[in-house]
Amino acid sequence: MDFFAAEAAAHSRTQRLLVAYAIAVATVVFGITWVVVSVYTLFSTNFWSAEPYSSRIVSHPGVLSVTALAVLAVITVAALHRMAQLRGGGGSVATSLGGVRVTRETQDPKRQRLLNVVEELAIAAGVPVPEVYVLEQEPGINSFAAGFGPADAAISVTRGALEQLNRAQLQGVIGHEFSHILNGDMRLNTRLVGPLFGLLVIAIIARYSMRGFQFGRRAGPLIGGALVIMALGYIGVLLGRLLQSAICRQREFLADASSVQFTRDTDGLRDALVRIGRAPAGSHIVAPEGEDLAHLFVAPAGDRLFATHPPFAARLRALDPHFDVGILDEPPHGAAEIDAAPDPAPAPRATASAGLAAVAAGGTRPPLSDHVGNPGLDAVHYAAALRTALPADLEVSLARGSTAACLWLAVALAADPAVRIRQLELVGTAFGAPVAAAVTALGTRVRSLPVVQYLPLLQRALPALKSLPDERRRALVQLTADLGKVVGHVYALEYLLGALATRYLKDQVEPVAKPGTLTLDACAAELGVLFAVVARSGATDTVGARRAYERGLATLLPRERPDYEEPAEGVWPAQLDHALARLRDLAPAGKDLLVDALGHTVLHDGLVGDEEAEMLRAVAALVRCPLPPLLALPEVA
Repeated sequence: MDFFAAEAAAHSRTQRLLVAYAIAVATVVFGITWVVVSVYTLFSTNFWSAEPYSSRIVSHPGVLSVTALAVLAVITVAALHRMAQLRGGGGSVATSLGGVRVTRETQDPKRQRLLNVVEELAIAAGVPVPEVYVLEQEPGINSFAAGFGPADAAISVTRGALEQLNRAQLQGVIGHEFSHILNGDMRLNTRLVGPLFGLLVIAIIARYSMRGFQFGRRAGPLIGGALVIMALGYIGVLLGRLLQSAICRQREFLADASSVQFTRDTDGLRDALVRIGRAPAGSHIVAPEGEDLAHLFVAPAGDRLFATHPPFAARLRALDPHFDVGILDEPPHGAAEIDAAPDPAPAPRATASAGLAAVAAGGTRPPLSDHVGNPGLDAVHYAAALRTALPADLEVSLARGSTAACLWLAVALAADPAVRIRQLELVGTAFGAPVAAAVTALGTRVRSLPVVQYLPLLQRALPALKSLPDERRRALVQLTADLGKVVGHVYALEYLLGALATRYLKDQVEPVAKPGTLTLDACAAELGVLFAVVARSGATDTVGARRAYERGLATLLPRERPDYEEPAEGVWPAQLDHALARLRDLAPAGKDLLVDALGHTVLHDGLVGDEEAEMLRAVAALVRCPLPPLLALPEVA
């Protein structure tokens, strides 16, 4: 998957859907207005009048305008109301379907395995770990990802999927959902829910209105009008779903292919689709809301005129051209064997510095930007190793929102004692002395961890923070930002981790989906600041930093670029914060070049440590370009 092309394509699809939605709304408003005015004309004038019918209709401009505005208001208010219900992100979508959140405190081995699979794929992809839900009342096999961005995403699976899929099949299904998160489909699909409900509400109102009519000699026109309005409401829904379905069907093929890329295992997703196709309950969703959310699921949520998913046979042939799709017609042979034992610990992997240095030595390596949003099997294995290597006491801290918040703050603490003392004073002022003491203790434990554990800790802690009250999370956003503003000796990775923690929390509390449009030339000064900090952090002297700076920035700004300036102690963090905020608004093509240029700066001398590698990943995440663990990049001969 080309992450940057997918990002641009998602924006283009959004624009097309907005136009299609506007046309559908206009069609419904015009049709209902015509029906209402027609009925009003029949009641207010002589039916046998010789005056042309069209003239009689336009002779009531007040009724025309009031009806049109009323219909438009109903559609708009219903859409806004539904969108407001979804402001909680993917978790609110899951709970609307009866989803129950799965936490680290669960003792159910199947739910533990589900959490493990989700965490491994999230760390491998370089994105925050989504919340995880199980739709307890759904016996069918299905799943979906919802949310407005990776930081507020939620992945839900049905009880049937949890009970009937083995680990490989579950990993294939979850990999499919992560593709939707990474390529922008999830955000677009979630945003579609409100507008489609706005069209559907007209049909619902008409249907319920008919129940109150009193049948009589003059009730015929009213009942007929209500029937027509209801039909027009459903026509509007079908118009919206027609385009939605055409787009979603193609994106399902891409998500299937990306899932195989994640796991390097065609059998897992293929066997899951076969099991869904042959299961007695199939992928059907019992909850009434399932119809409105059908386009979110990995498989059809029910029978409908305009399918949101390709046929199972077509998806299976795309995964394996030699697969015998006749198996779909055979009866199921029973449930998949579910191993209830804990997942085995993956074998340890090499250090990030060794792996990345080997990539640098390859000479003809592919652009670093090719790996954005494209983790492979090595990244998944490495993520599993990181997960299992985390000490048990820190693992326990990830289970609850209050303890995860303390761990979150501990990761953001600086190594310099003077800076850390002032940061802990801020923690005590904001949340009290007991919290400051807990953060102090956890800070000592965090500093004993390998550097490669810091970013995964932030990614794993984020879903637990969602359980905190909104005011607590907003206070945590402000405190995390304040910790990064403490003046003193701060290493680049420390500052970037604090900035990323702040960004993750802000995106969770108030997701922003605005597409970037800035050009590289418009951000020349900000690029100079970023590359100076990155170059200086990986160099032993000013001369080496200048060479690294020129090596990367020259690929972005070959003609004119800012001169290298040594980052000033106590000043560069604020400058970098401003630069990253602006670079987040780069157009996708600019971000593509930016990530690769950063790779040139980091790899210019072939000597890359874990800290420098993780710093590069943190920068990429801050400009919304998720990089997998750099250890896992394939070596090029």
